[in-house]
Amino acid sequence: AIGNSLQELTQLQTIGLNFCGTKVIDKGAVAISNSLQSLKQLQTVHLSFGVTQVSDGGAVAIGNSLQELTQLQTIGLNFCGTKVIDKGAVAISNSLQSLKQLQTVHLSFGVTQVSDGGAVAIGNS
Repeated sequence: AIGNSLQELTQLQTIGLNFCGTKVIDKGAVAISNSLQSLKQLQTVHLSFGVTQVSDGGAVAIGNSLQELTQLQTIGLNFCGTKVIDKGAVAISNSLQSLKQLQTVHLSFGVTQVSDGGAVAIGNS
């Protein structure tokens, strides 16, 4: 429902969505990511999926959608306490590399199974 509503807000420049502690799974994260792709004017995105069941599938979808948002200047992503592992962290890092307008990035992967591989990918982005 939220995802469908967002698609209509094509002039939106800032969005913040907090799903911490909810029952959101990858399906919800994918729906949000699909909606984000239509919001080409976004400059600031803050998404928090902390302590949910979101895994790499959701993180990859979010990463892929962020690549489409070429006006982004600020990103805040919280995946603390989720099921995200290296594949999701790498997808997020790949999206960062394509966003040339970025000025501020906040990423949280605490209490996940992200290992050195994911951390290195983020560090190299």
